[in-house]
Amino acid sequence: MKLLLAVFSKKGDFMKKTTDFDILLSSNKWKYTAFSVLFIFLSLLSFIFISHLVNTSITSINFKIFTYDLFIKLTVLMLIYFAMDALRLYYILKSIHQNIEVKYLMKLVFVNMFISGITPLATGGGFVQVYYLIKKGISLGDAVVSTTIRTAIPIVFFIIMTPIVLIVDKDYINLFSNGFSLPIITIGVLIYVAIALVFYKLLNNIKSIKWFFYKLLKFAIKKRIISKKTFKKVIRIVFKELDNFIKSIKKFFHSDSKNIFLSVLFSLLFLFSLFLFPVLIVNDLGYNVSLASIIGIQIIVTFIMYFAPTPGATGIAEGSFAIIFAQFVDKSNILSVIFIWRFFTMYIGVFIGMLIFFTGIVKSKFSNK
Repeated sequence: MKLLLAVFSKKGDFMKKTTDFDILLSSNKWKYTAFSVLFIFLSLLSFIFISHLVNTSITSINFKIFTYDLFIKLTVLMLIYFAMDALRLYYILKSIHQNIEVKYLMKLVFVNMFISGITPLATGGGFVQVYYLIKKGISLGDAVVSTTIRTAIPIVFFIIMTPIVLIVDKDYINLFSNGFSLPIITIGVLIYVAIALVFYKLLNNIKSIKWFFYKLLKFAIKKRIISKKTFKKVIRIVFKELDNFIKSIKKFFHSDSKNIFLSVLFSLLFLFSLFLFPVLIVNDLGYNVSLASIIGIQIIVTFIMYFAPTPGATGIAEGSFAIIFAQFVDKSNILSVIFIWRFFTMYIGVFIGMLIFFTGIVKSKFSNK
């Protein structure tokens, strides 16, 4: 409800006025700071837990076991990884006739990594992406559609590929059969399919969504959260943006096939670059593991991470990685492998995003004085 009030409380074109969004983010800076501390604490705790799991000490993390060439390769791959993330959103936006420079989208990539990384189930990332797109003059409907499609493409990939990986290689089923991961994967696929069906039904029946928001805002009036005047203004704009949302969805699927293809291509390249990190790390240590095996495992691990309730899937990511890659990597190297993997795929991006995010809040605070 705070978000609705922040969006609709000012008169005029709300999409061109982001002051209320800035105030909302500034007021939550301590919450994000607390989540950041929690992220660091859980990361440390997860490494302590894994160190006990593999009967070693957390101080056994040793970068000297890796070659200098590996750090160069990982740095280059990390830059490609970030670029693919920005380019997939760039072409999704182009598909709905919105042009935003890639440089700005790179900024959005890092901030999204930070907020998604420190909030449970990555719940904050979607809001922040929408916020930054609105600041560039994108309508609320187009912003929500672009970020929704950006999330949906990888989800569709995992829904299709996870069962295939488990069916093709029965060893993965045996690996998960004694733990909780296999039920999570099964339930997860079913949940995503159910959500997709519900979403499809709602898109074909926009009146039901409008009815839901109407009842929600009526409830807000009853509880004196908003006034009748605010209700009229909000409901009018909500209905307008819902119509724009549907139009944007249709625009995407009726867009130039080139932009749709590139949206999907860069989304897949983004995932592939993510899966390559452990390939380079494991091979650098001299372990003879096939590319298909490591990528197959990564598909399962990443799918599990989508359901992790902890900030940035902290603990779940490290734990899943440790359990699975223990069959390939010597236990004495597990902690080092996990740390270097998370460092390049998560920690650096989260740190850069944190700097951009809090710098933006400080600048906004001074500009509003």
